[in-house]
Amino acid sequence: MTRLGRQGAACRRAGALARGLRRDVEDLLGCGLRPRAAEVRVALARIDHALGDGLRFRDRVDAELGYRRGHARNVALVLRRTLEESLVADAATRAELLARAVRLADELAGTASWIGRRALEMDEPPPYQPWTGTWAGRLVGLAARLLPAELRLDFVEDQCGNLACAGSRREQAAYVVGLLARAPAIAAAAARGRAAL
Repeated sequence: MTRLGRQGAACRRAGALARGLRRDVEDLLGCGLRPRAAEVRVALARIDHALGDGLRFRDRVDAELGYRRGHARNVALVLRRTLEESLVADAATRAELLARAVRLADELAGTASWIGRRALEMDEPPPYQPWTGTWAGRLVGLAARLLPAELRLDFVEDQCGNLACAGSRREQAAYVVGLLARAPAIAAAAARGRAAL
């Protein structure tokens, strides 16, 4: 299993643990009982451990994944505080806190499950690209890696179109060498343009 696959599995495990905690808290709420401190802390520690494994993305993440990762951490923190407060609260306050904990656990389960699915999507191999079949296309693809992800495909397609217009292999080689030499400047210009937006 790949690293992203393990992260996805850890997030899905955190979601399942949060759903289990939600059911336990609902049962306590229905019976009017006080949660047992040891059980609450063990459940929260398991969720924290699973989230710790699942939310550590090394590569740059897209905006939605970054938002949801931060949201999962915040919800887990608020859930912990809410349940800790319910351990020492009076009966009326405890019922209110447990009802809030049910909603938070549900939200955490949904967010963690979404992150797990997204990690699986990110782990899928990229689709075959026709330009990877030629030496020139592979070098253009290599140069494109310096660009922001959303600009790479258009850049590669434009450059492959330019290569197709070259009259000989010598012209193709000269074009690719020039492109590789200018790649850092192209990437810097793309970054400036992106920052201006």
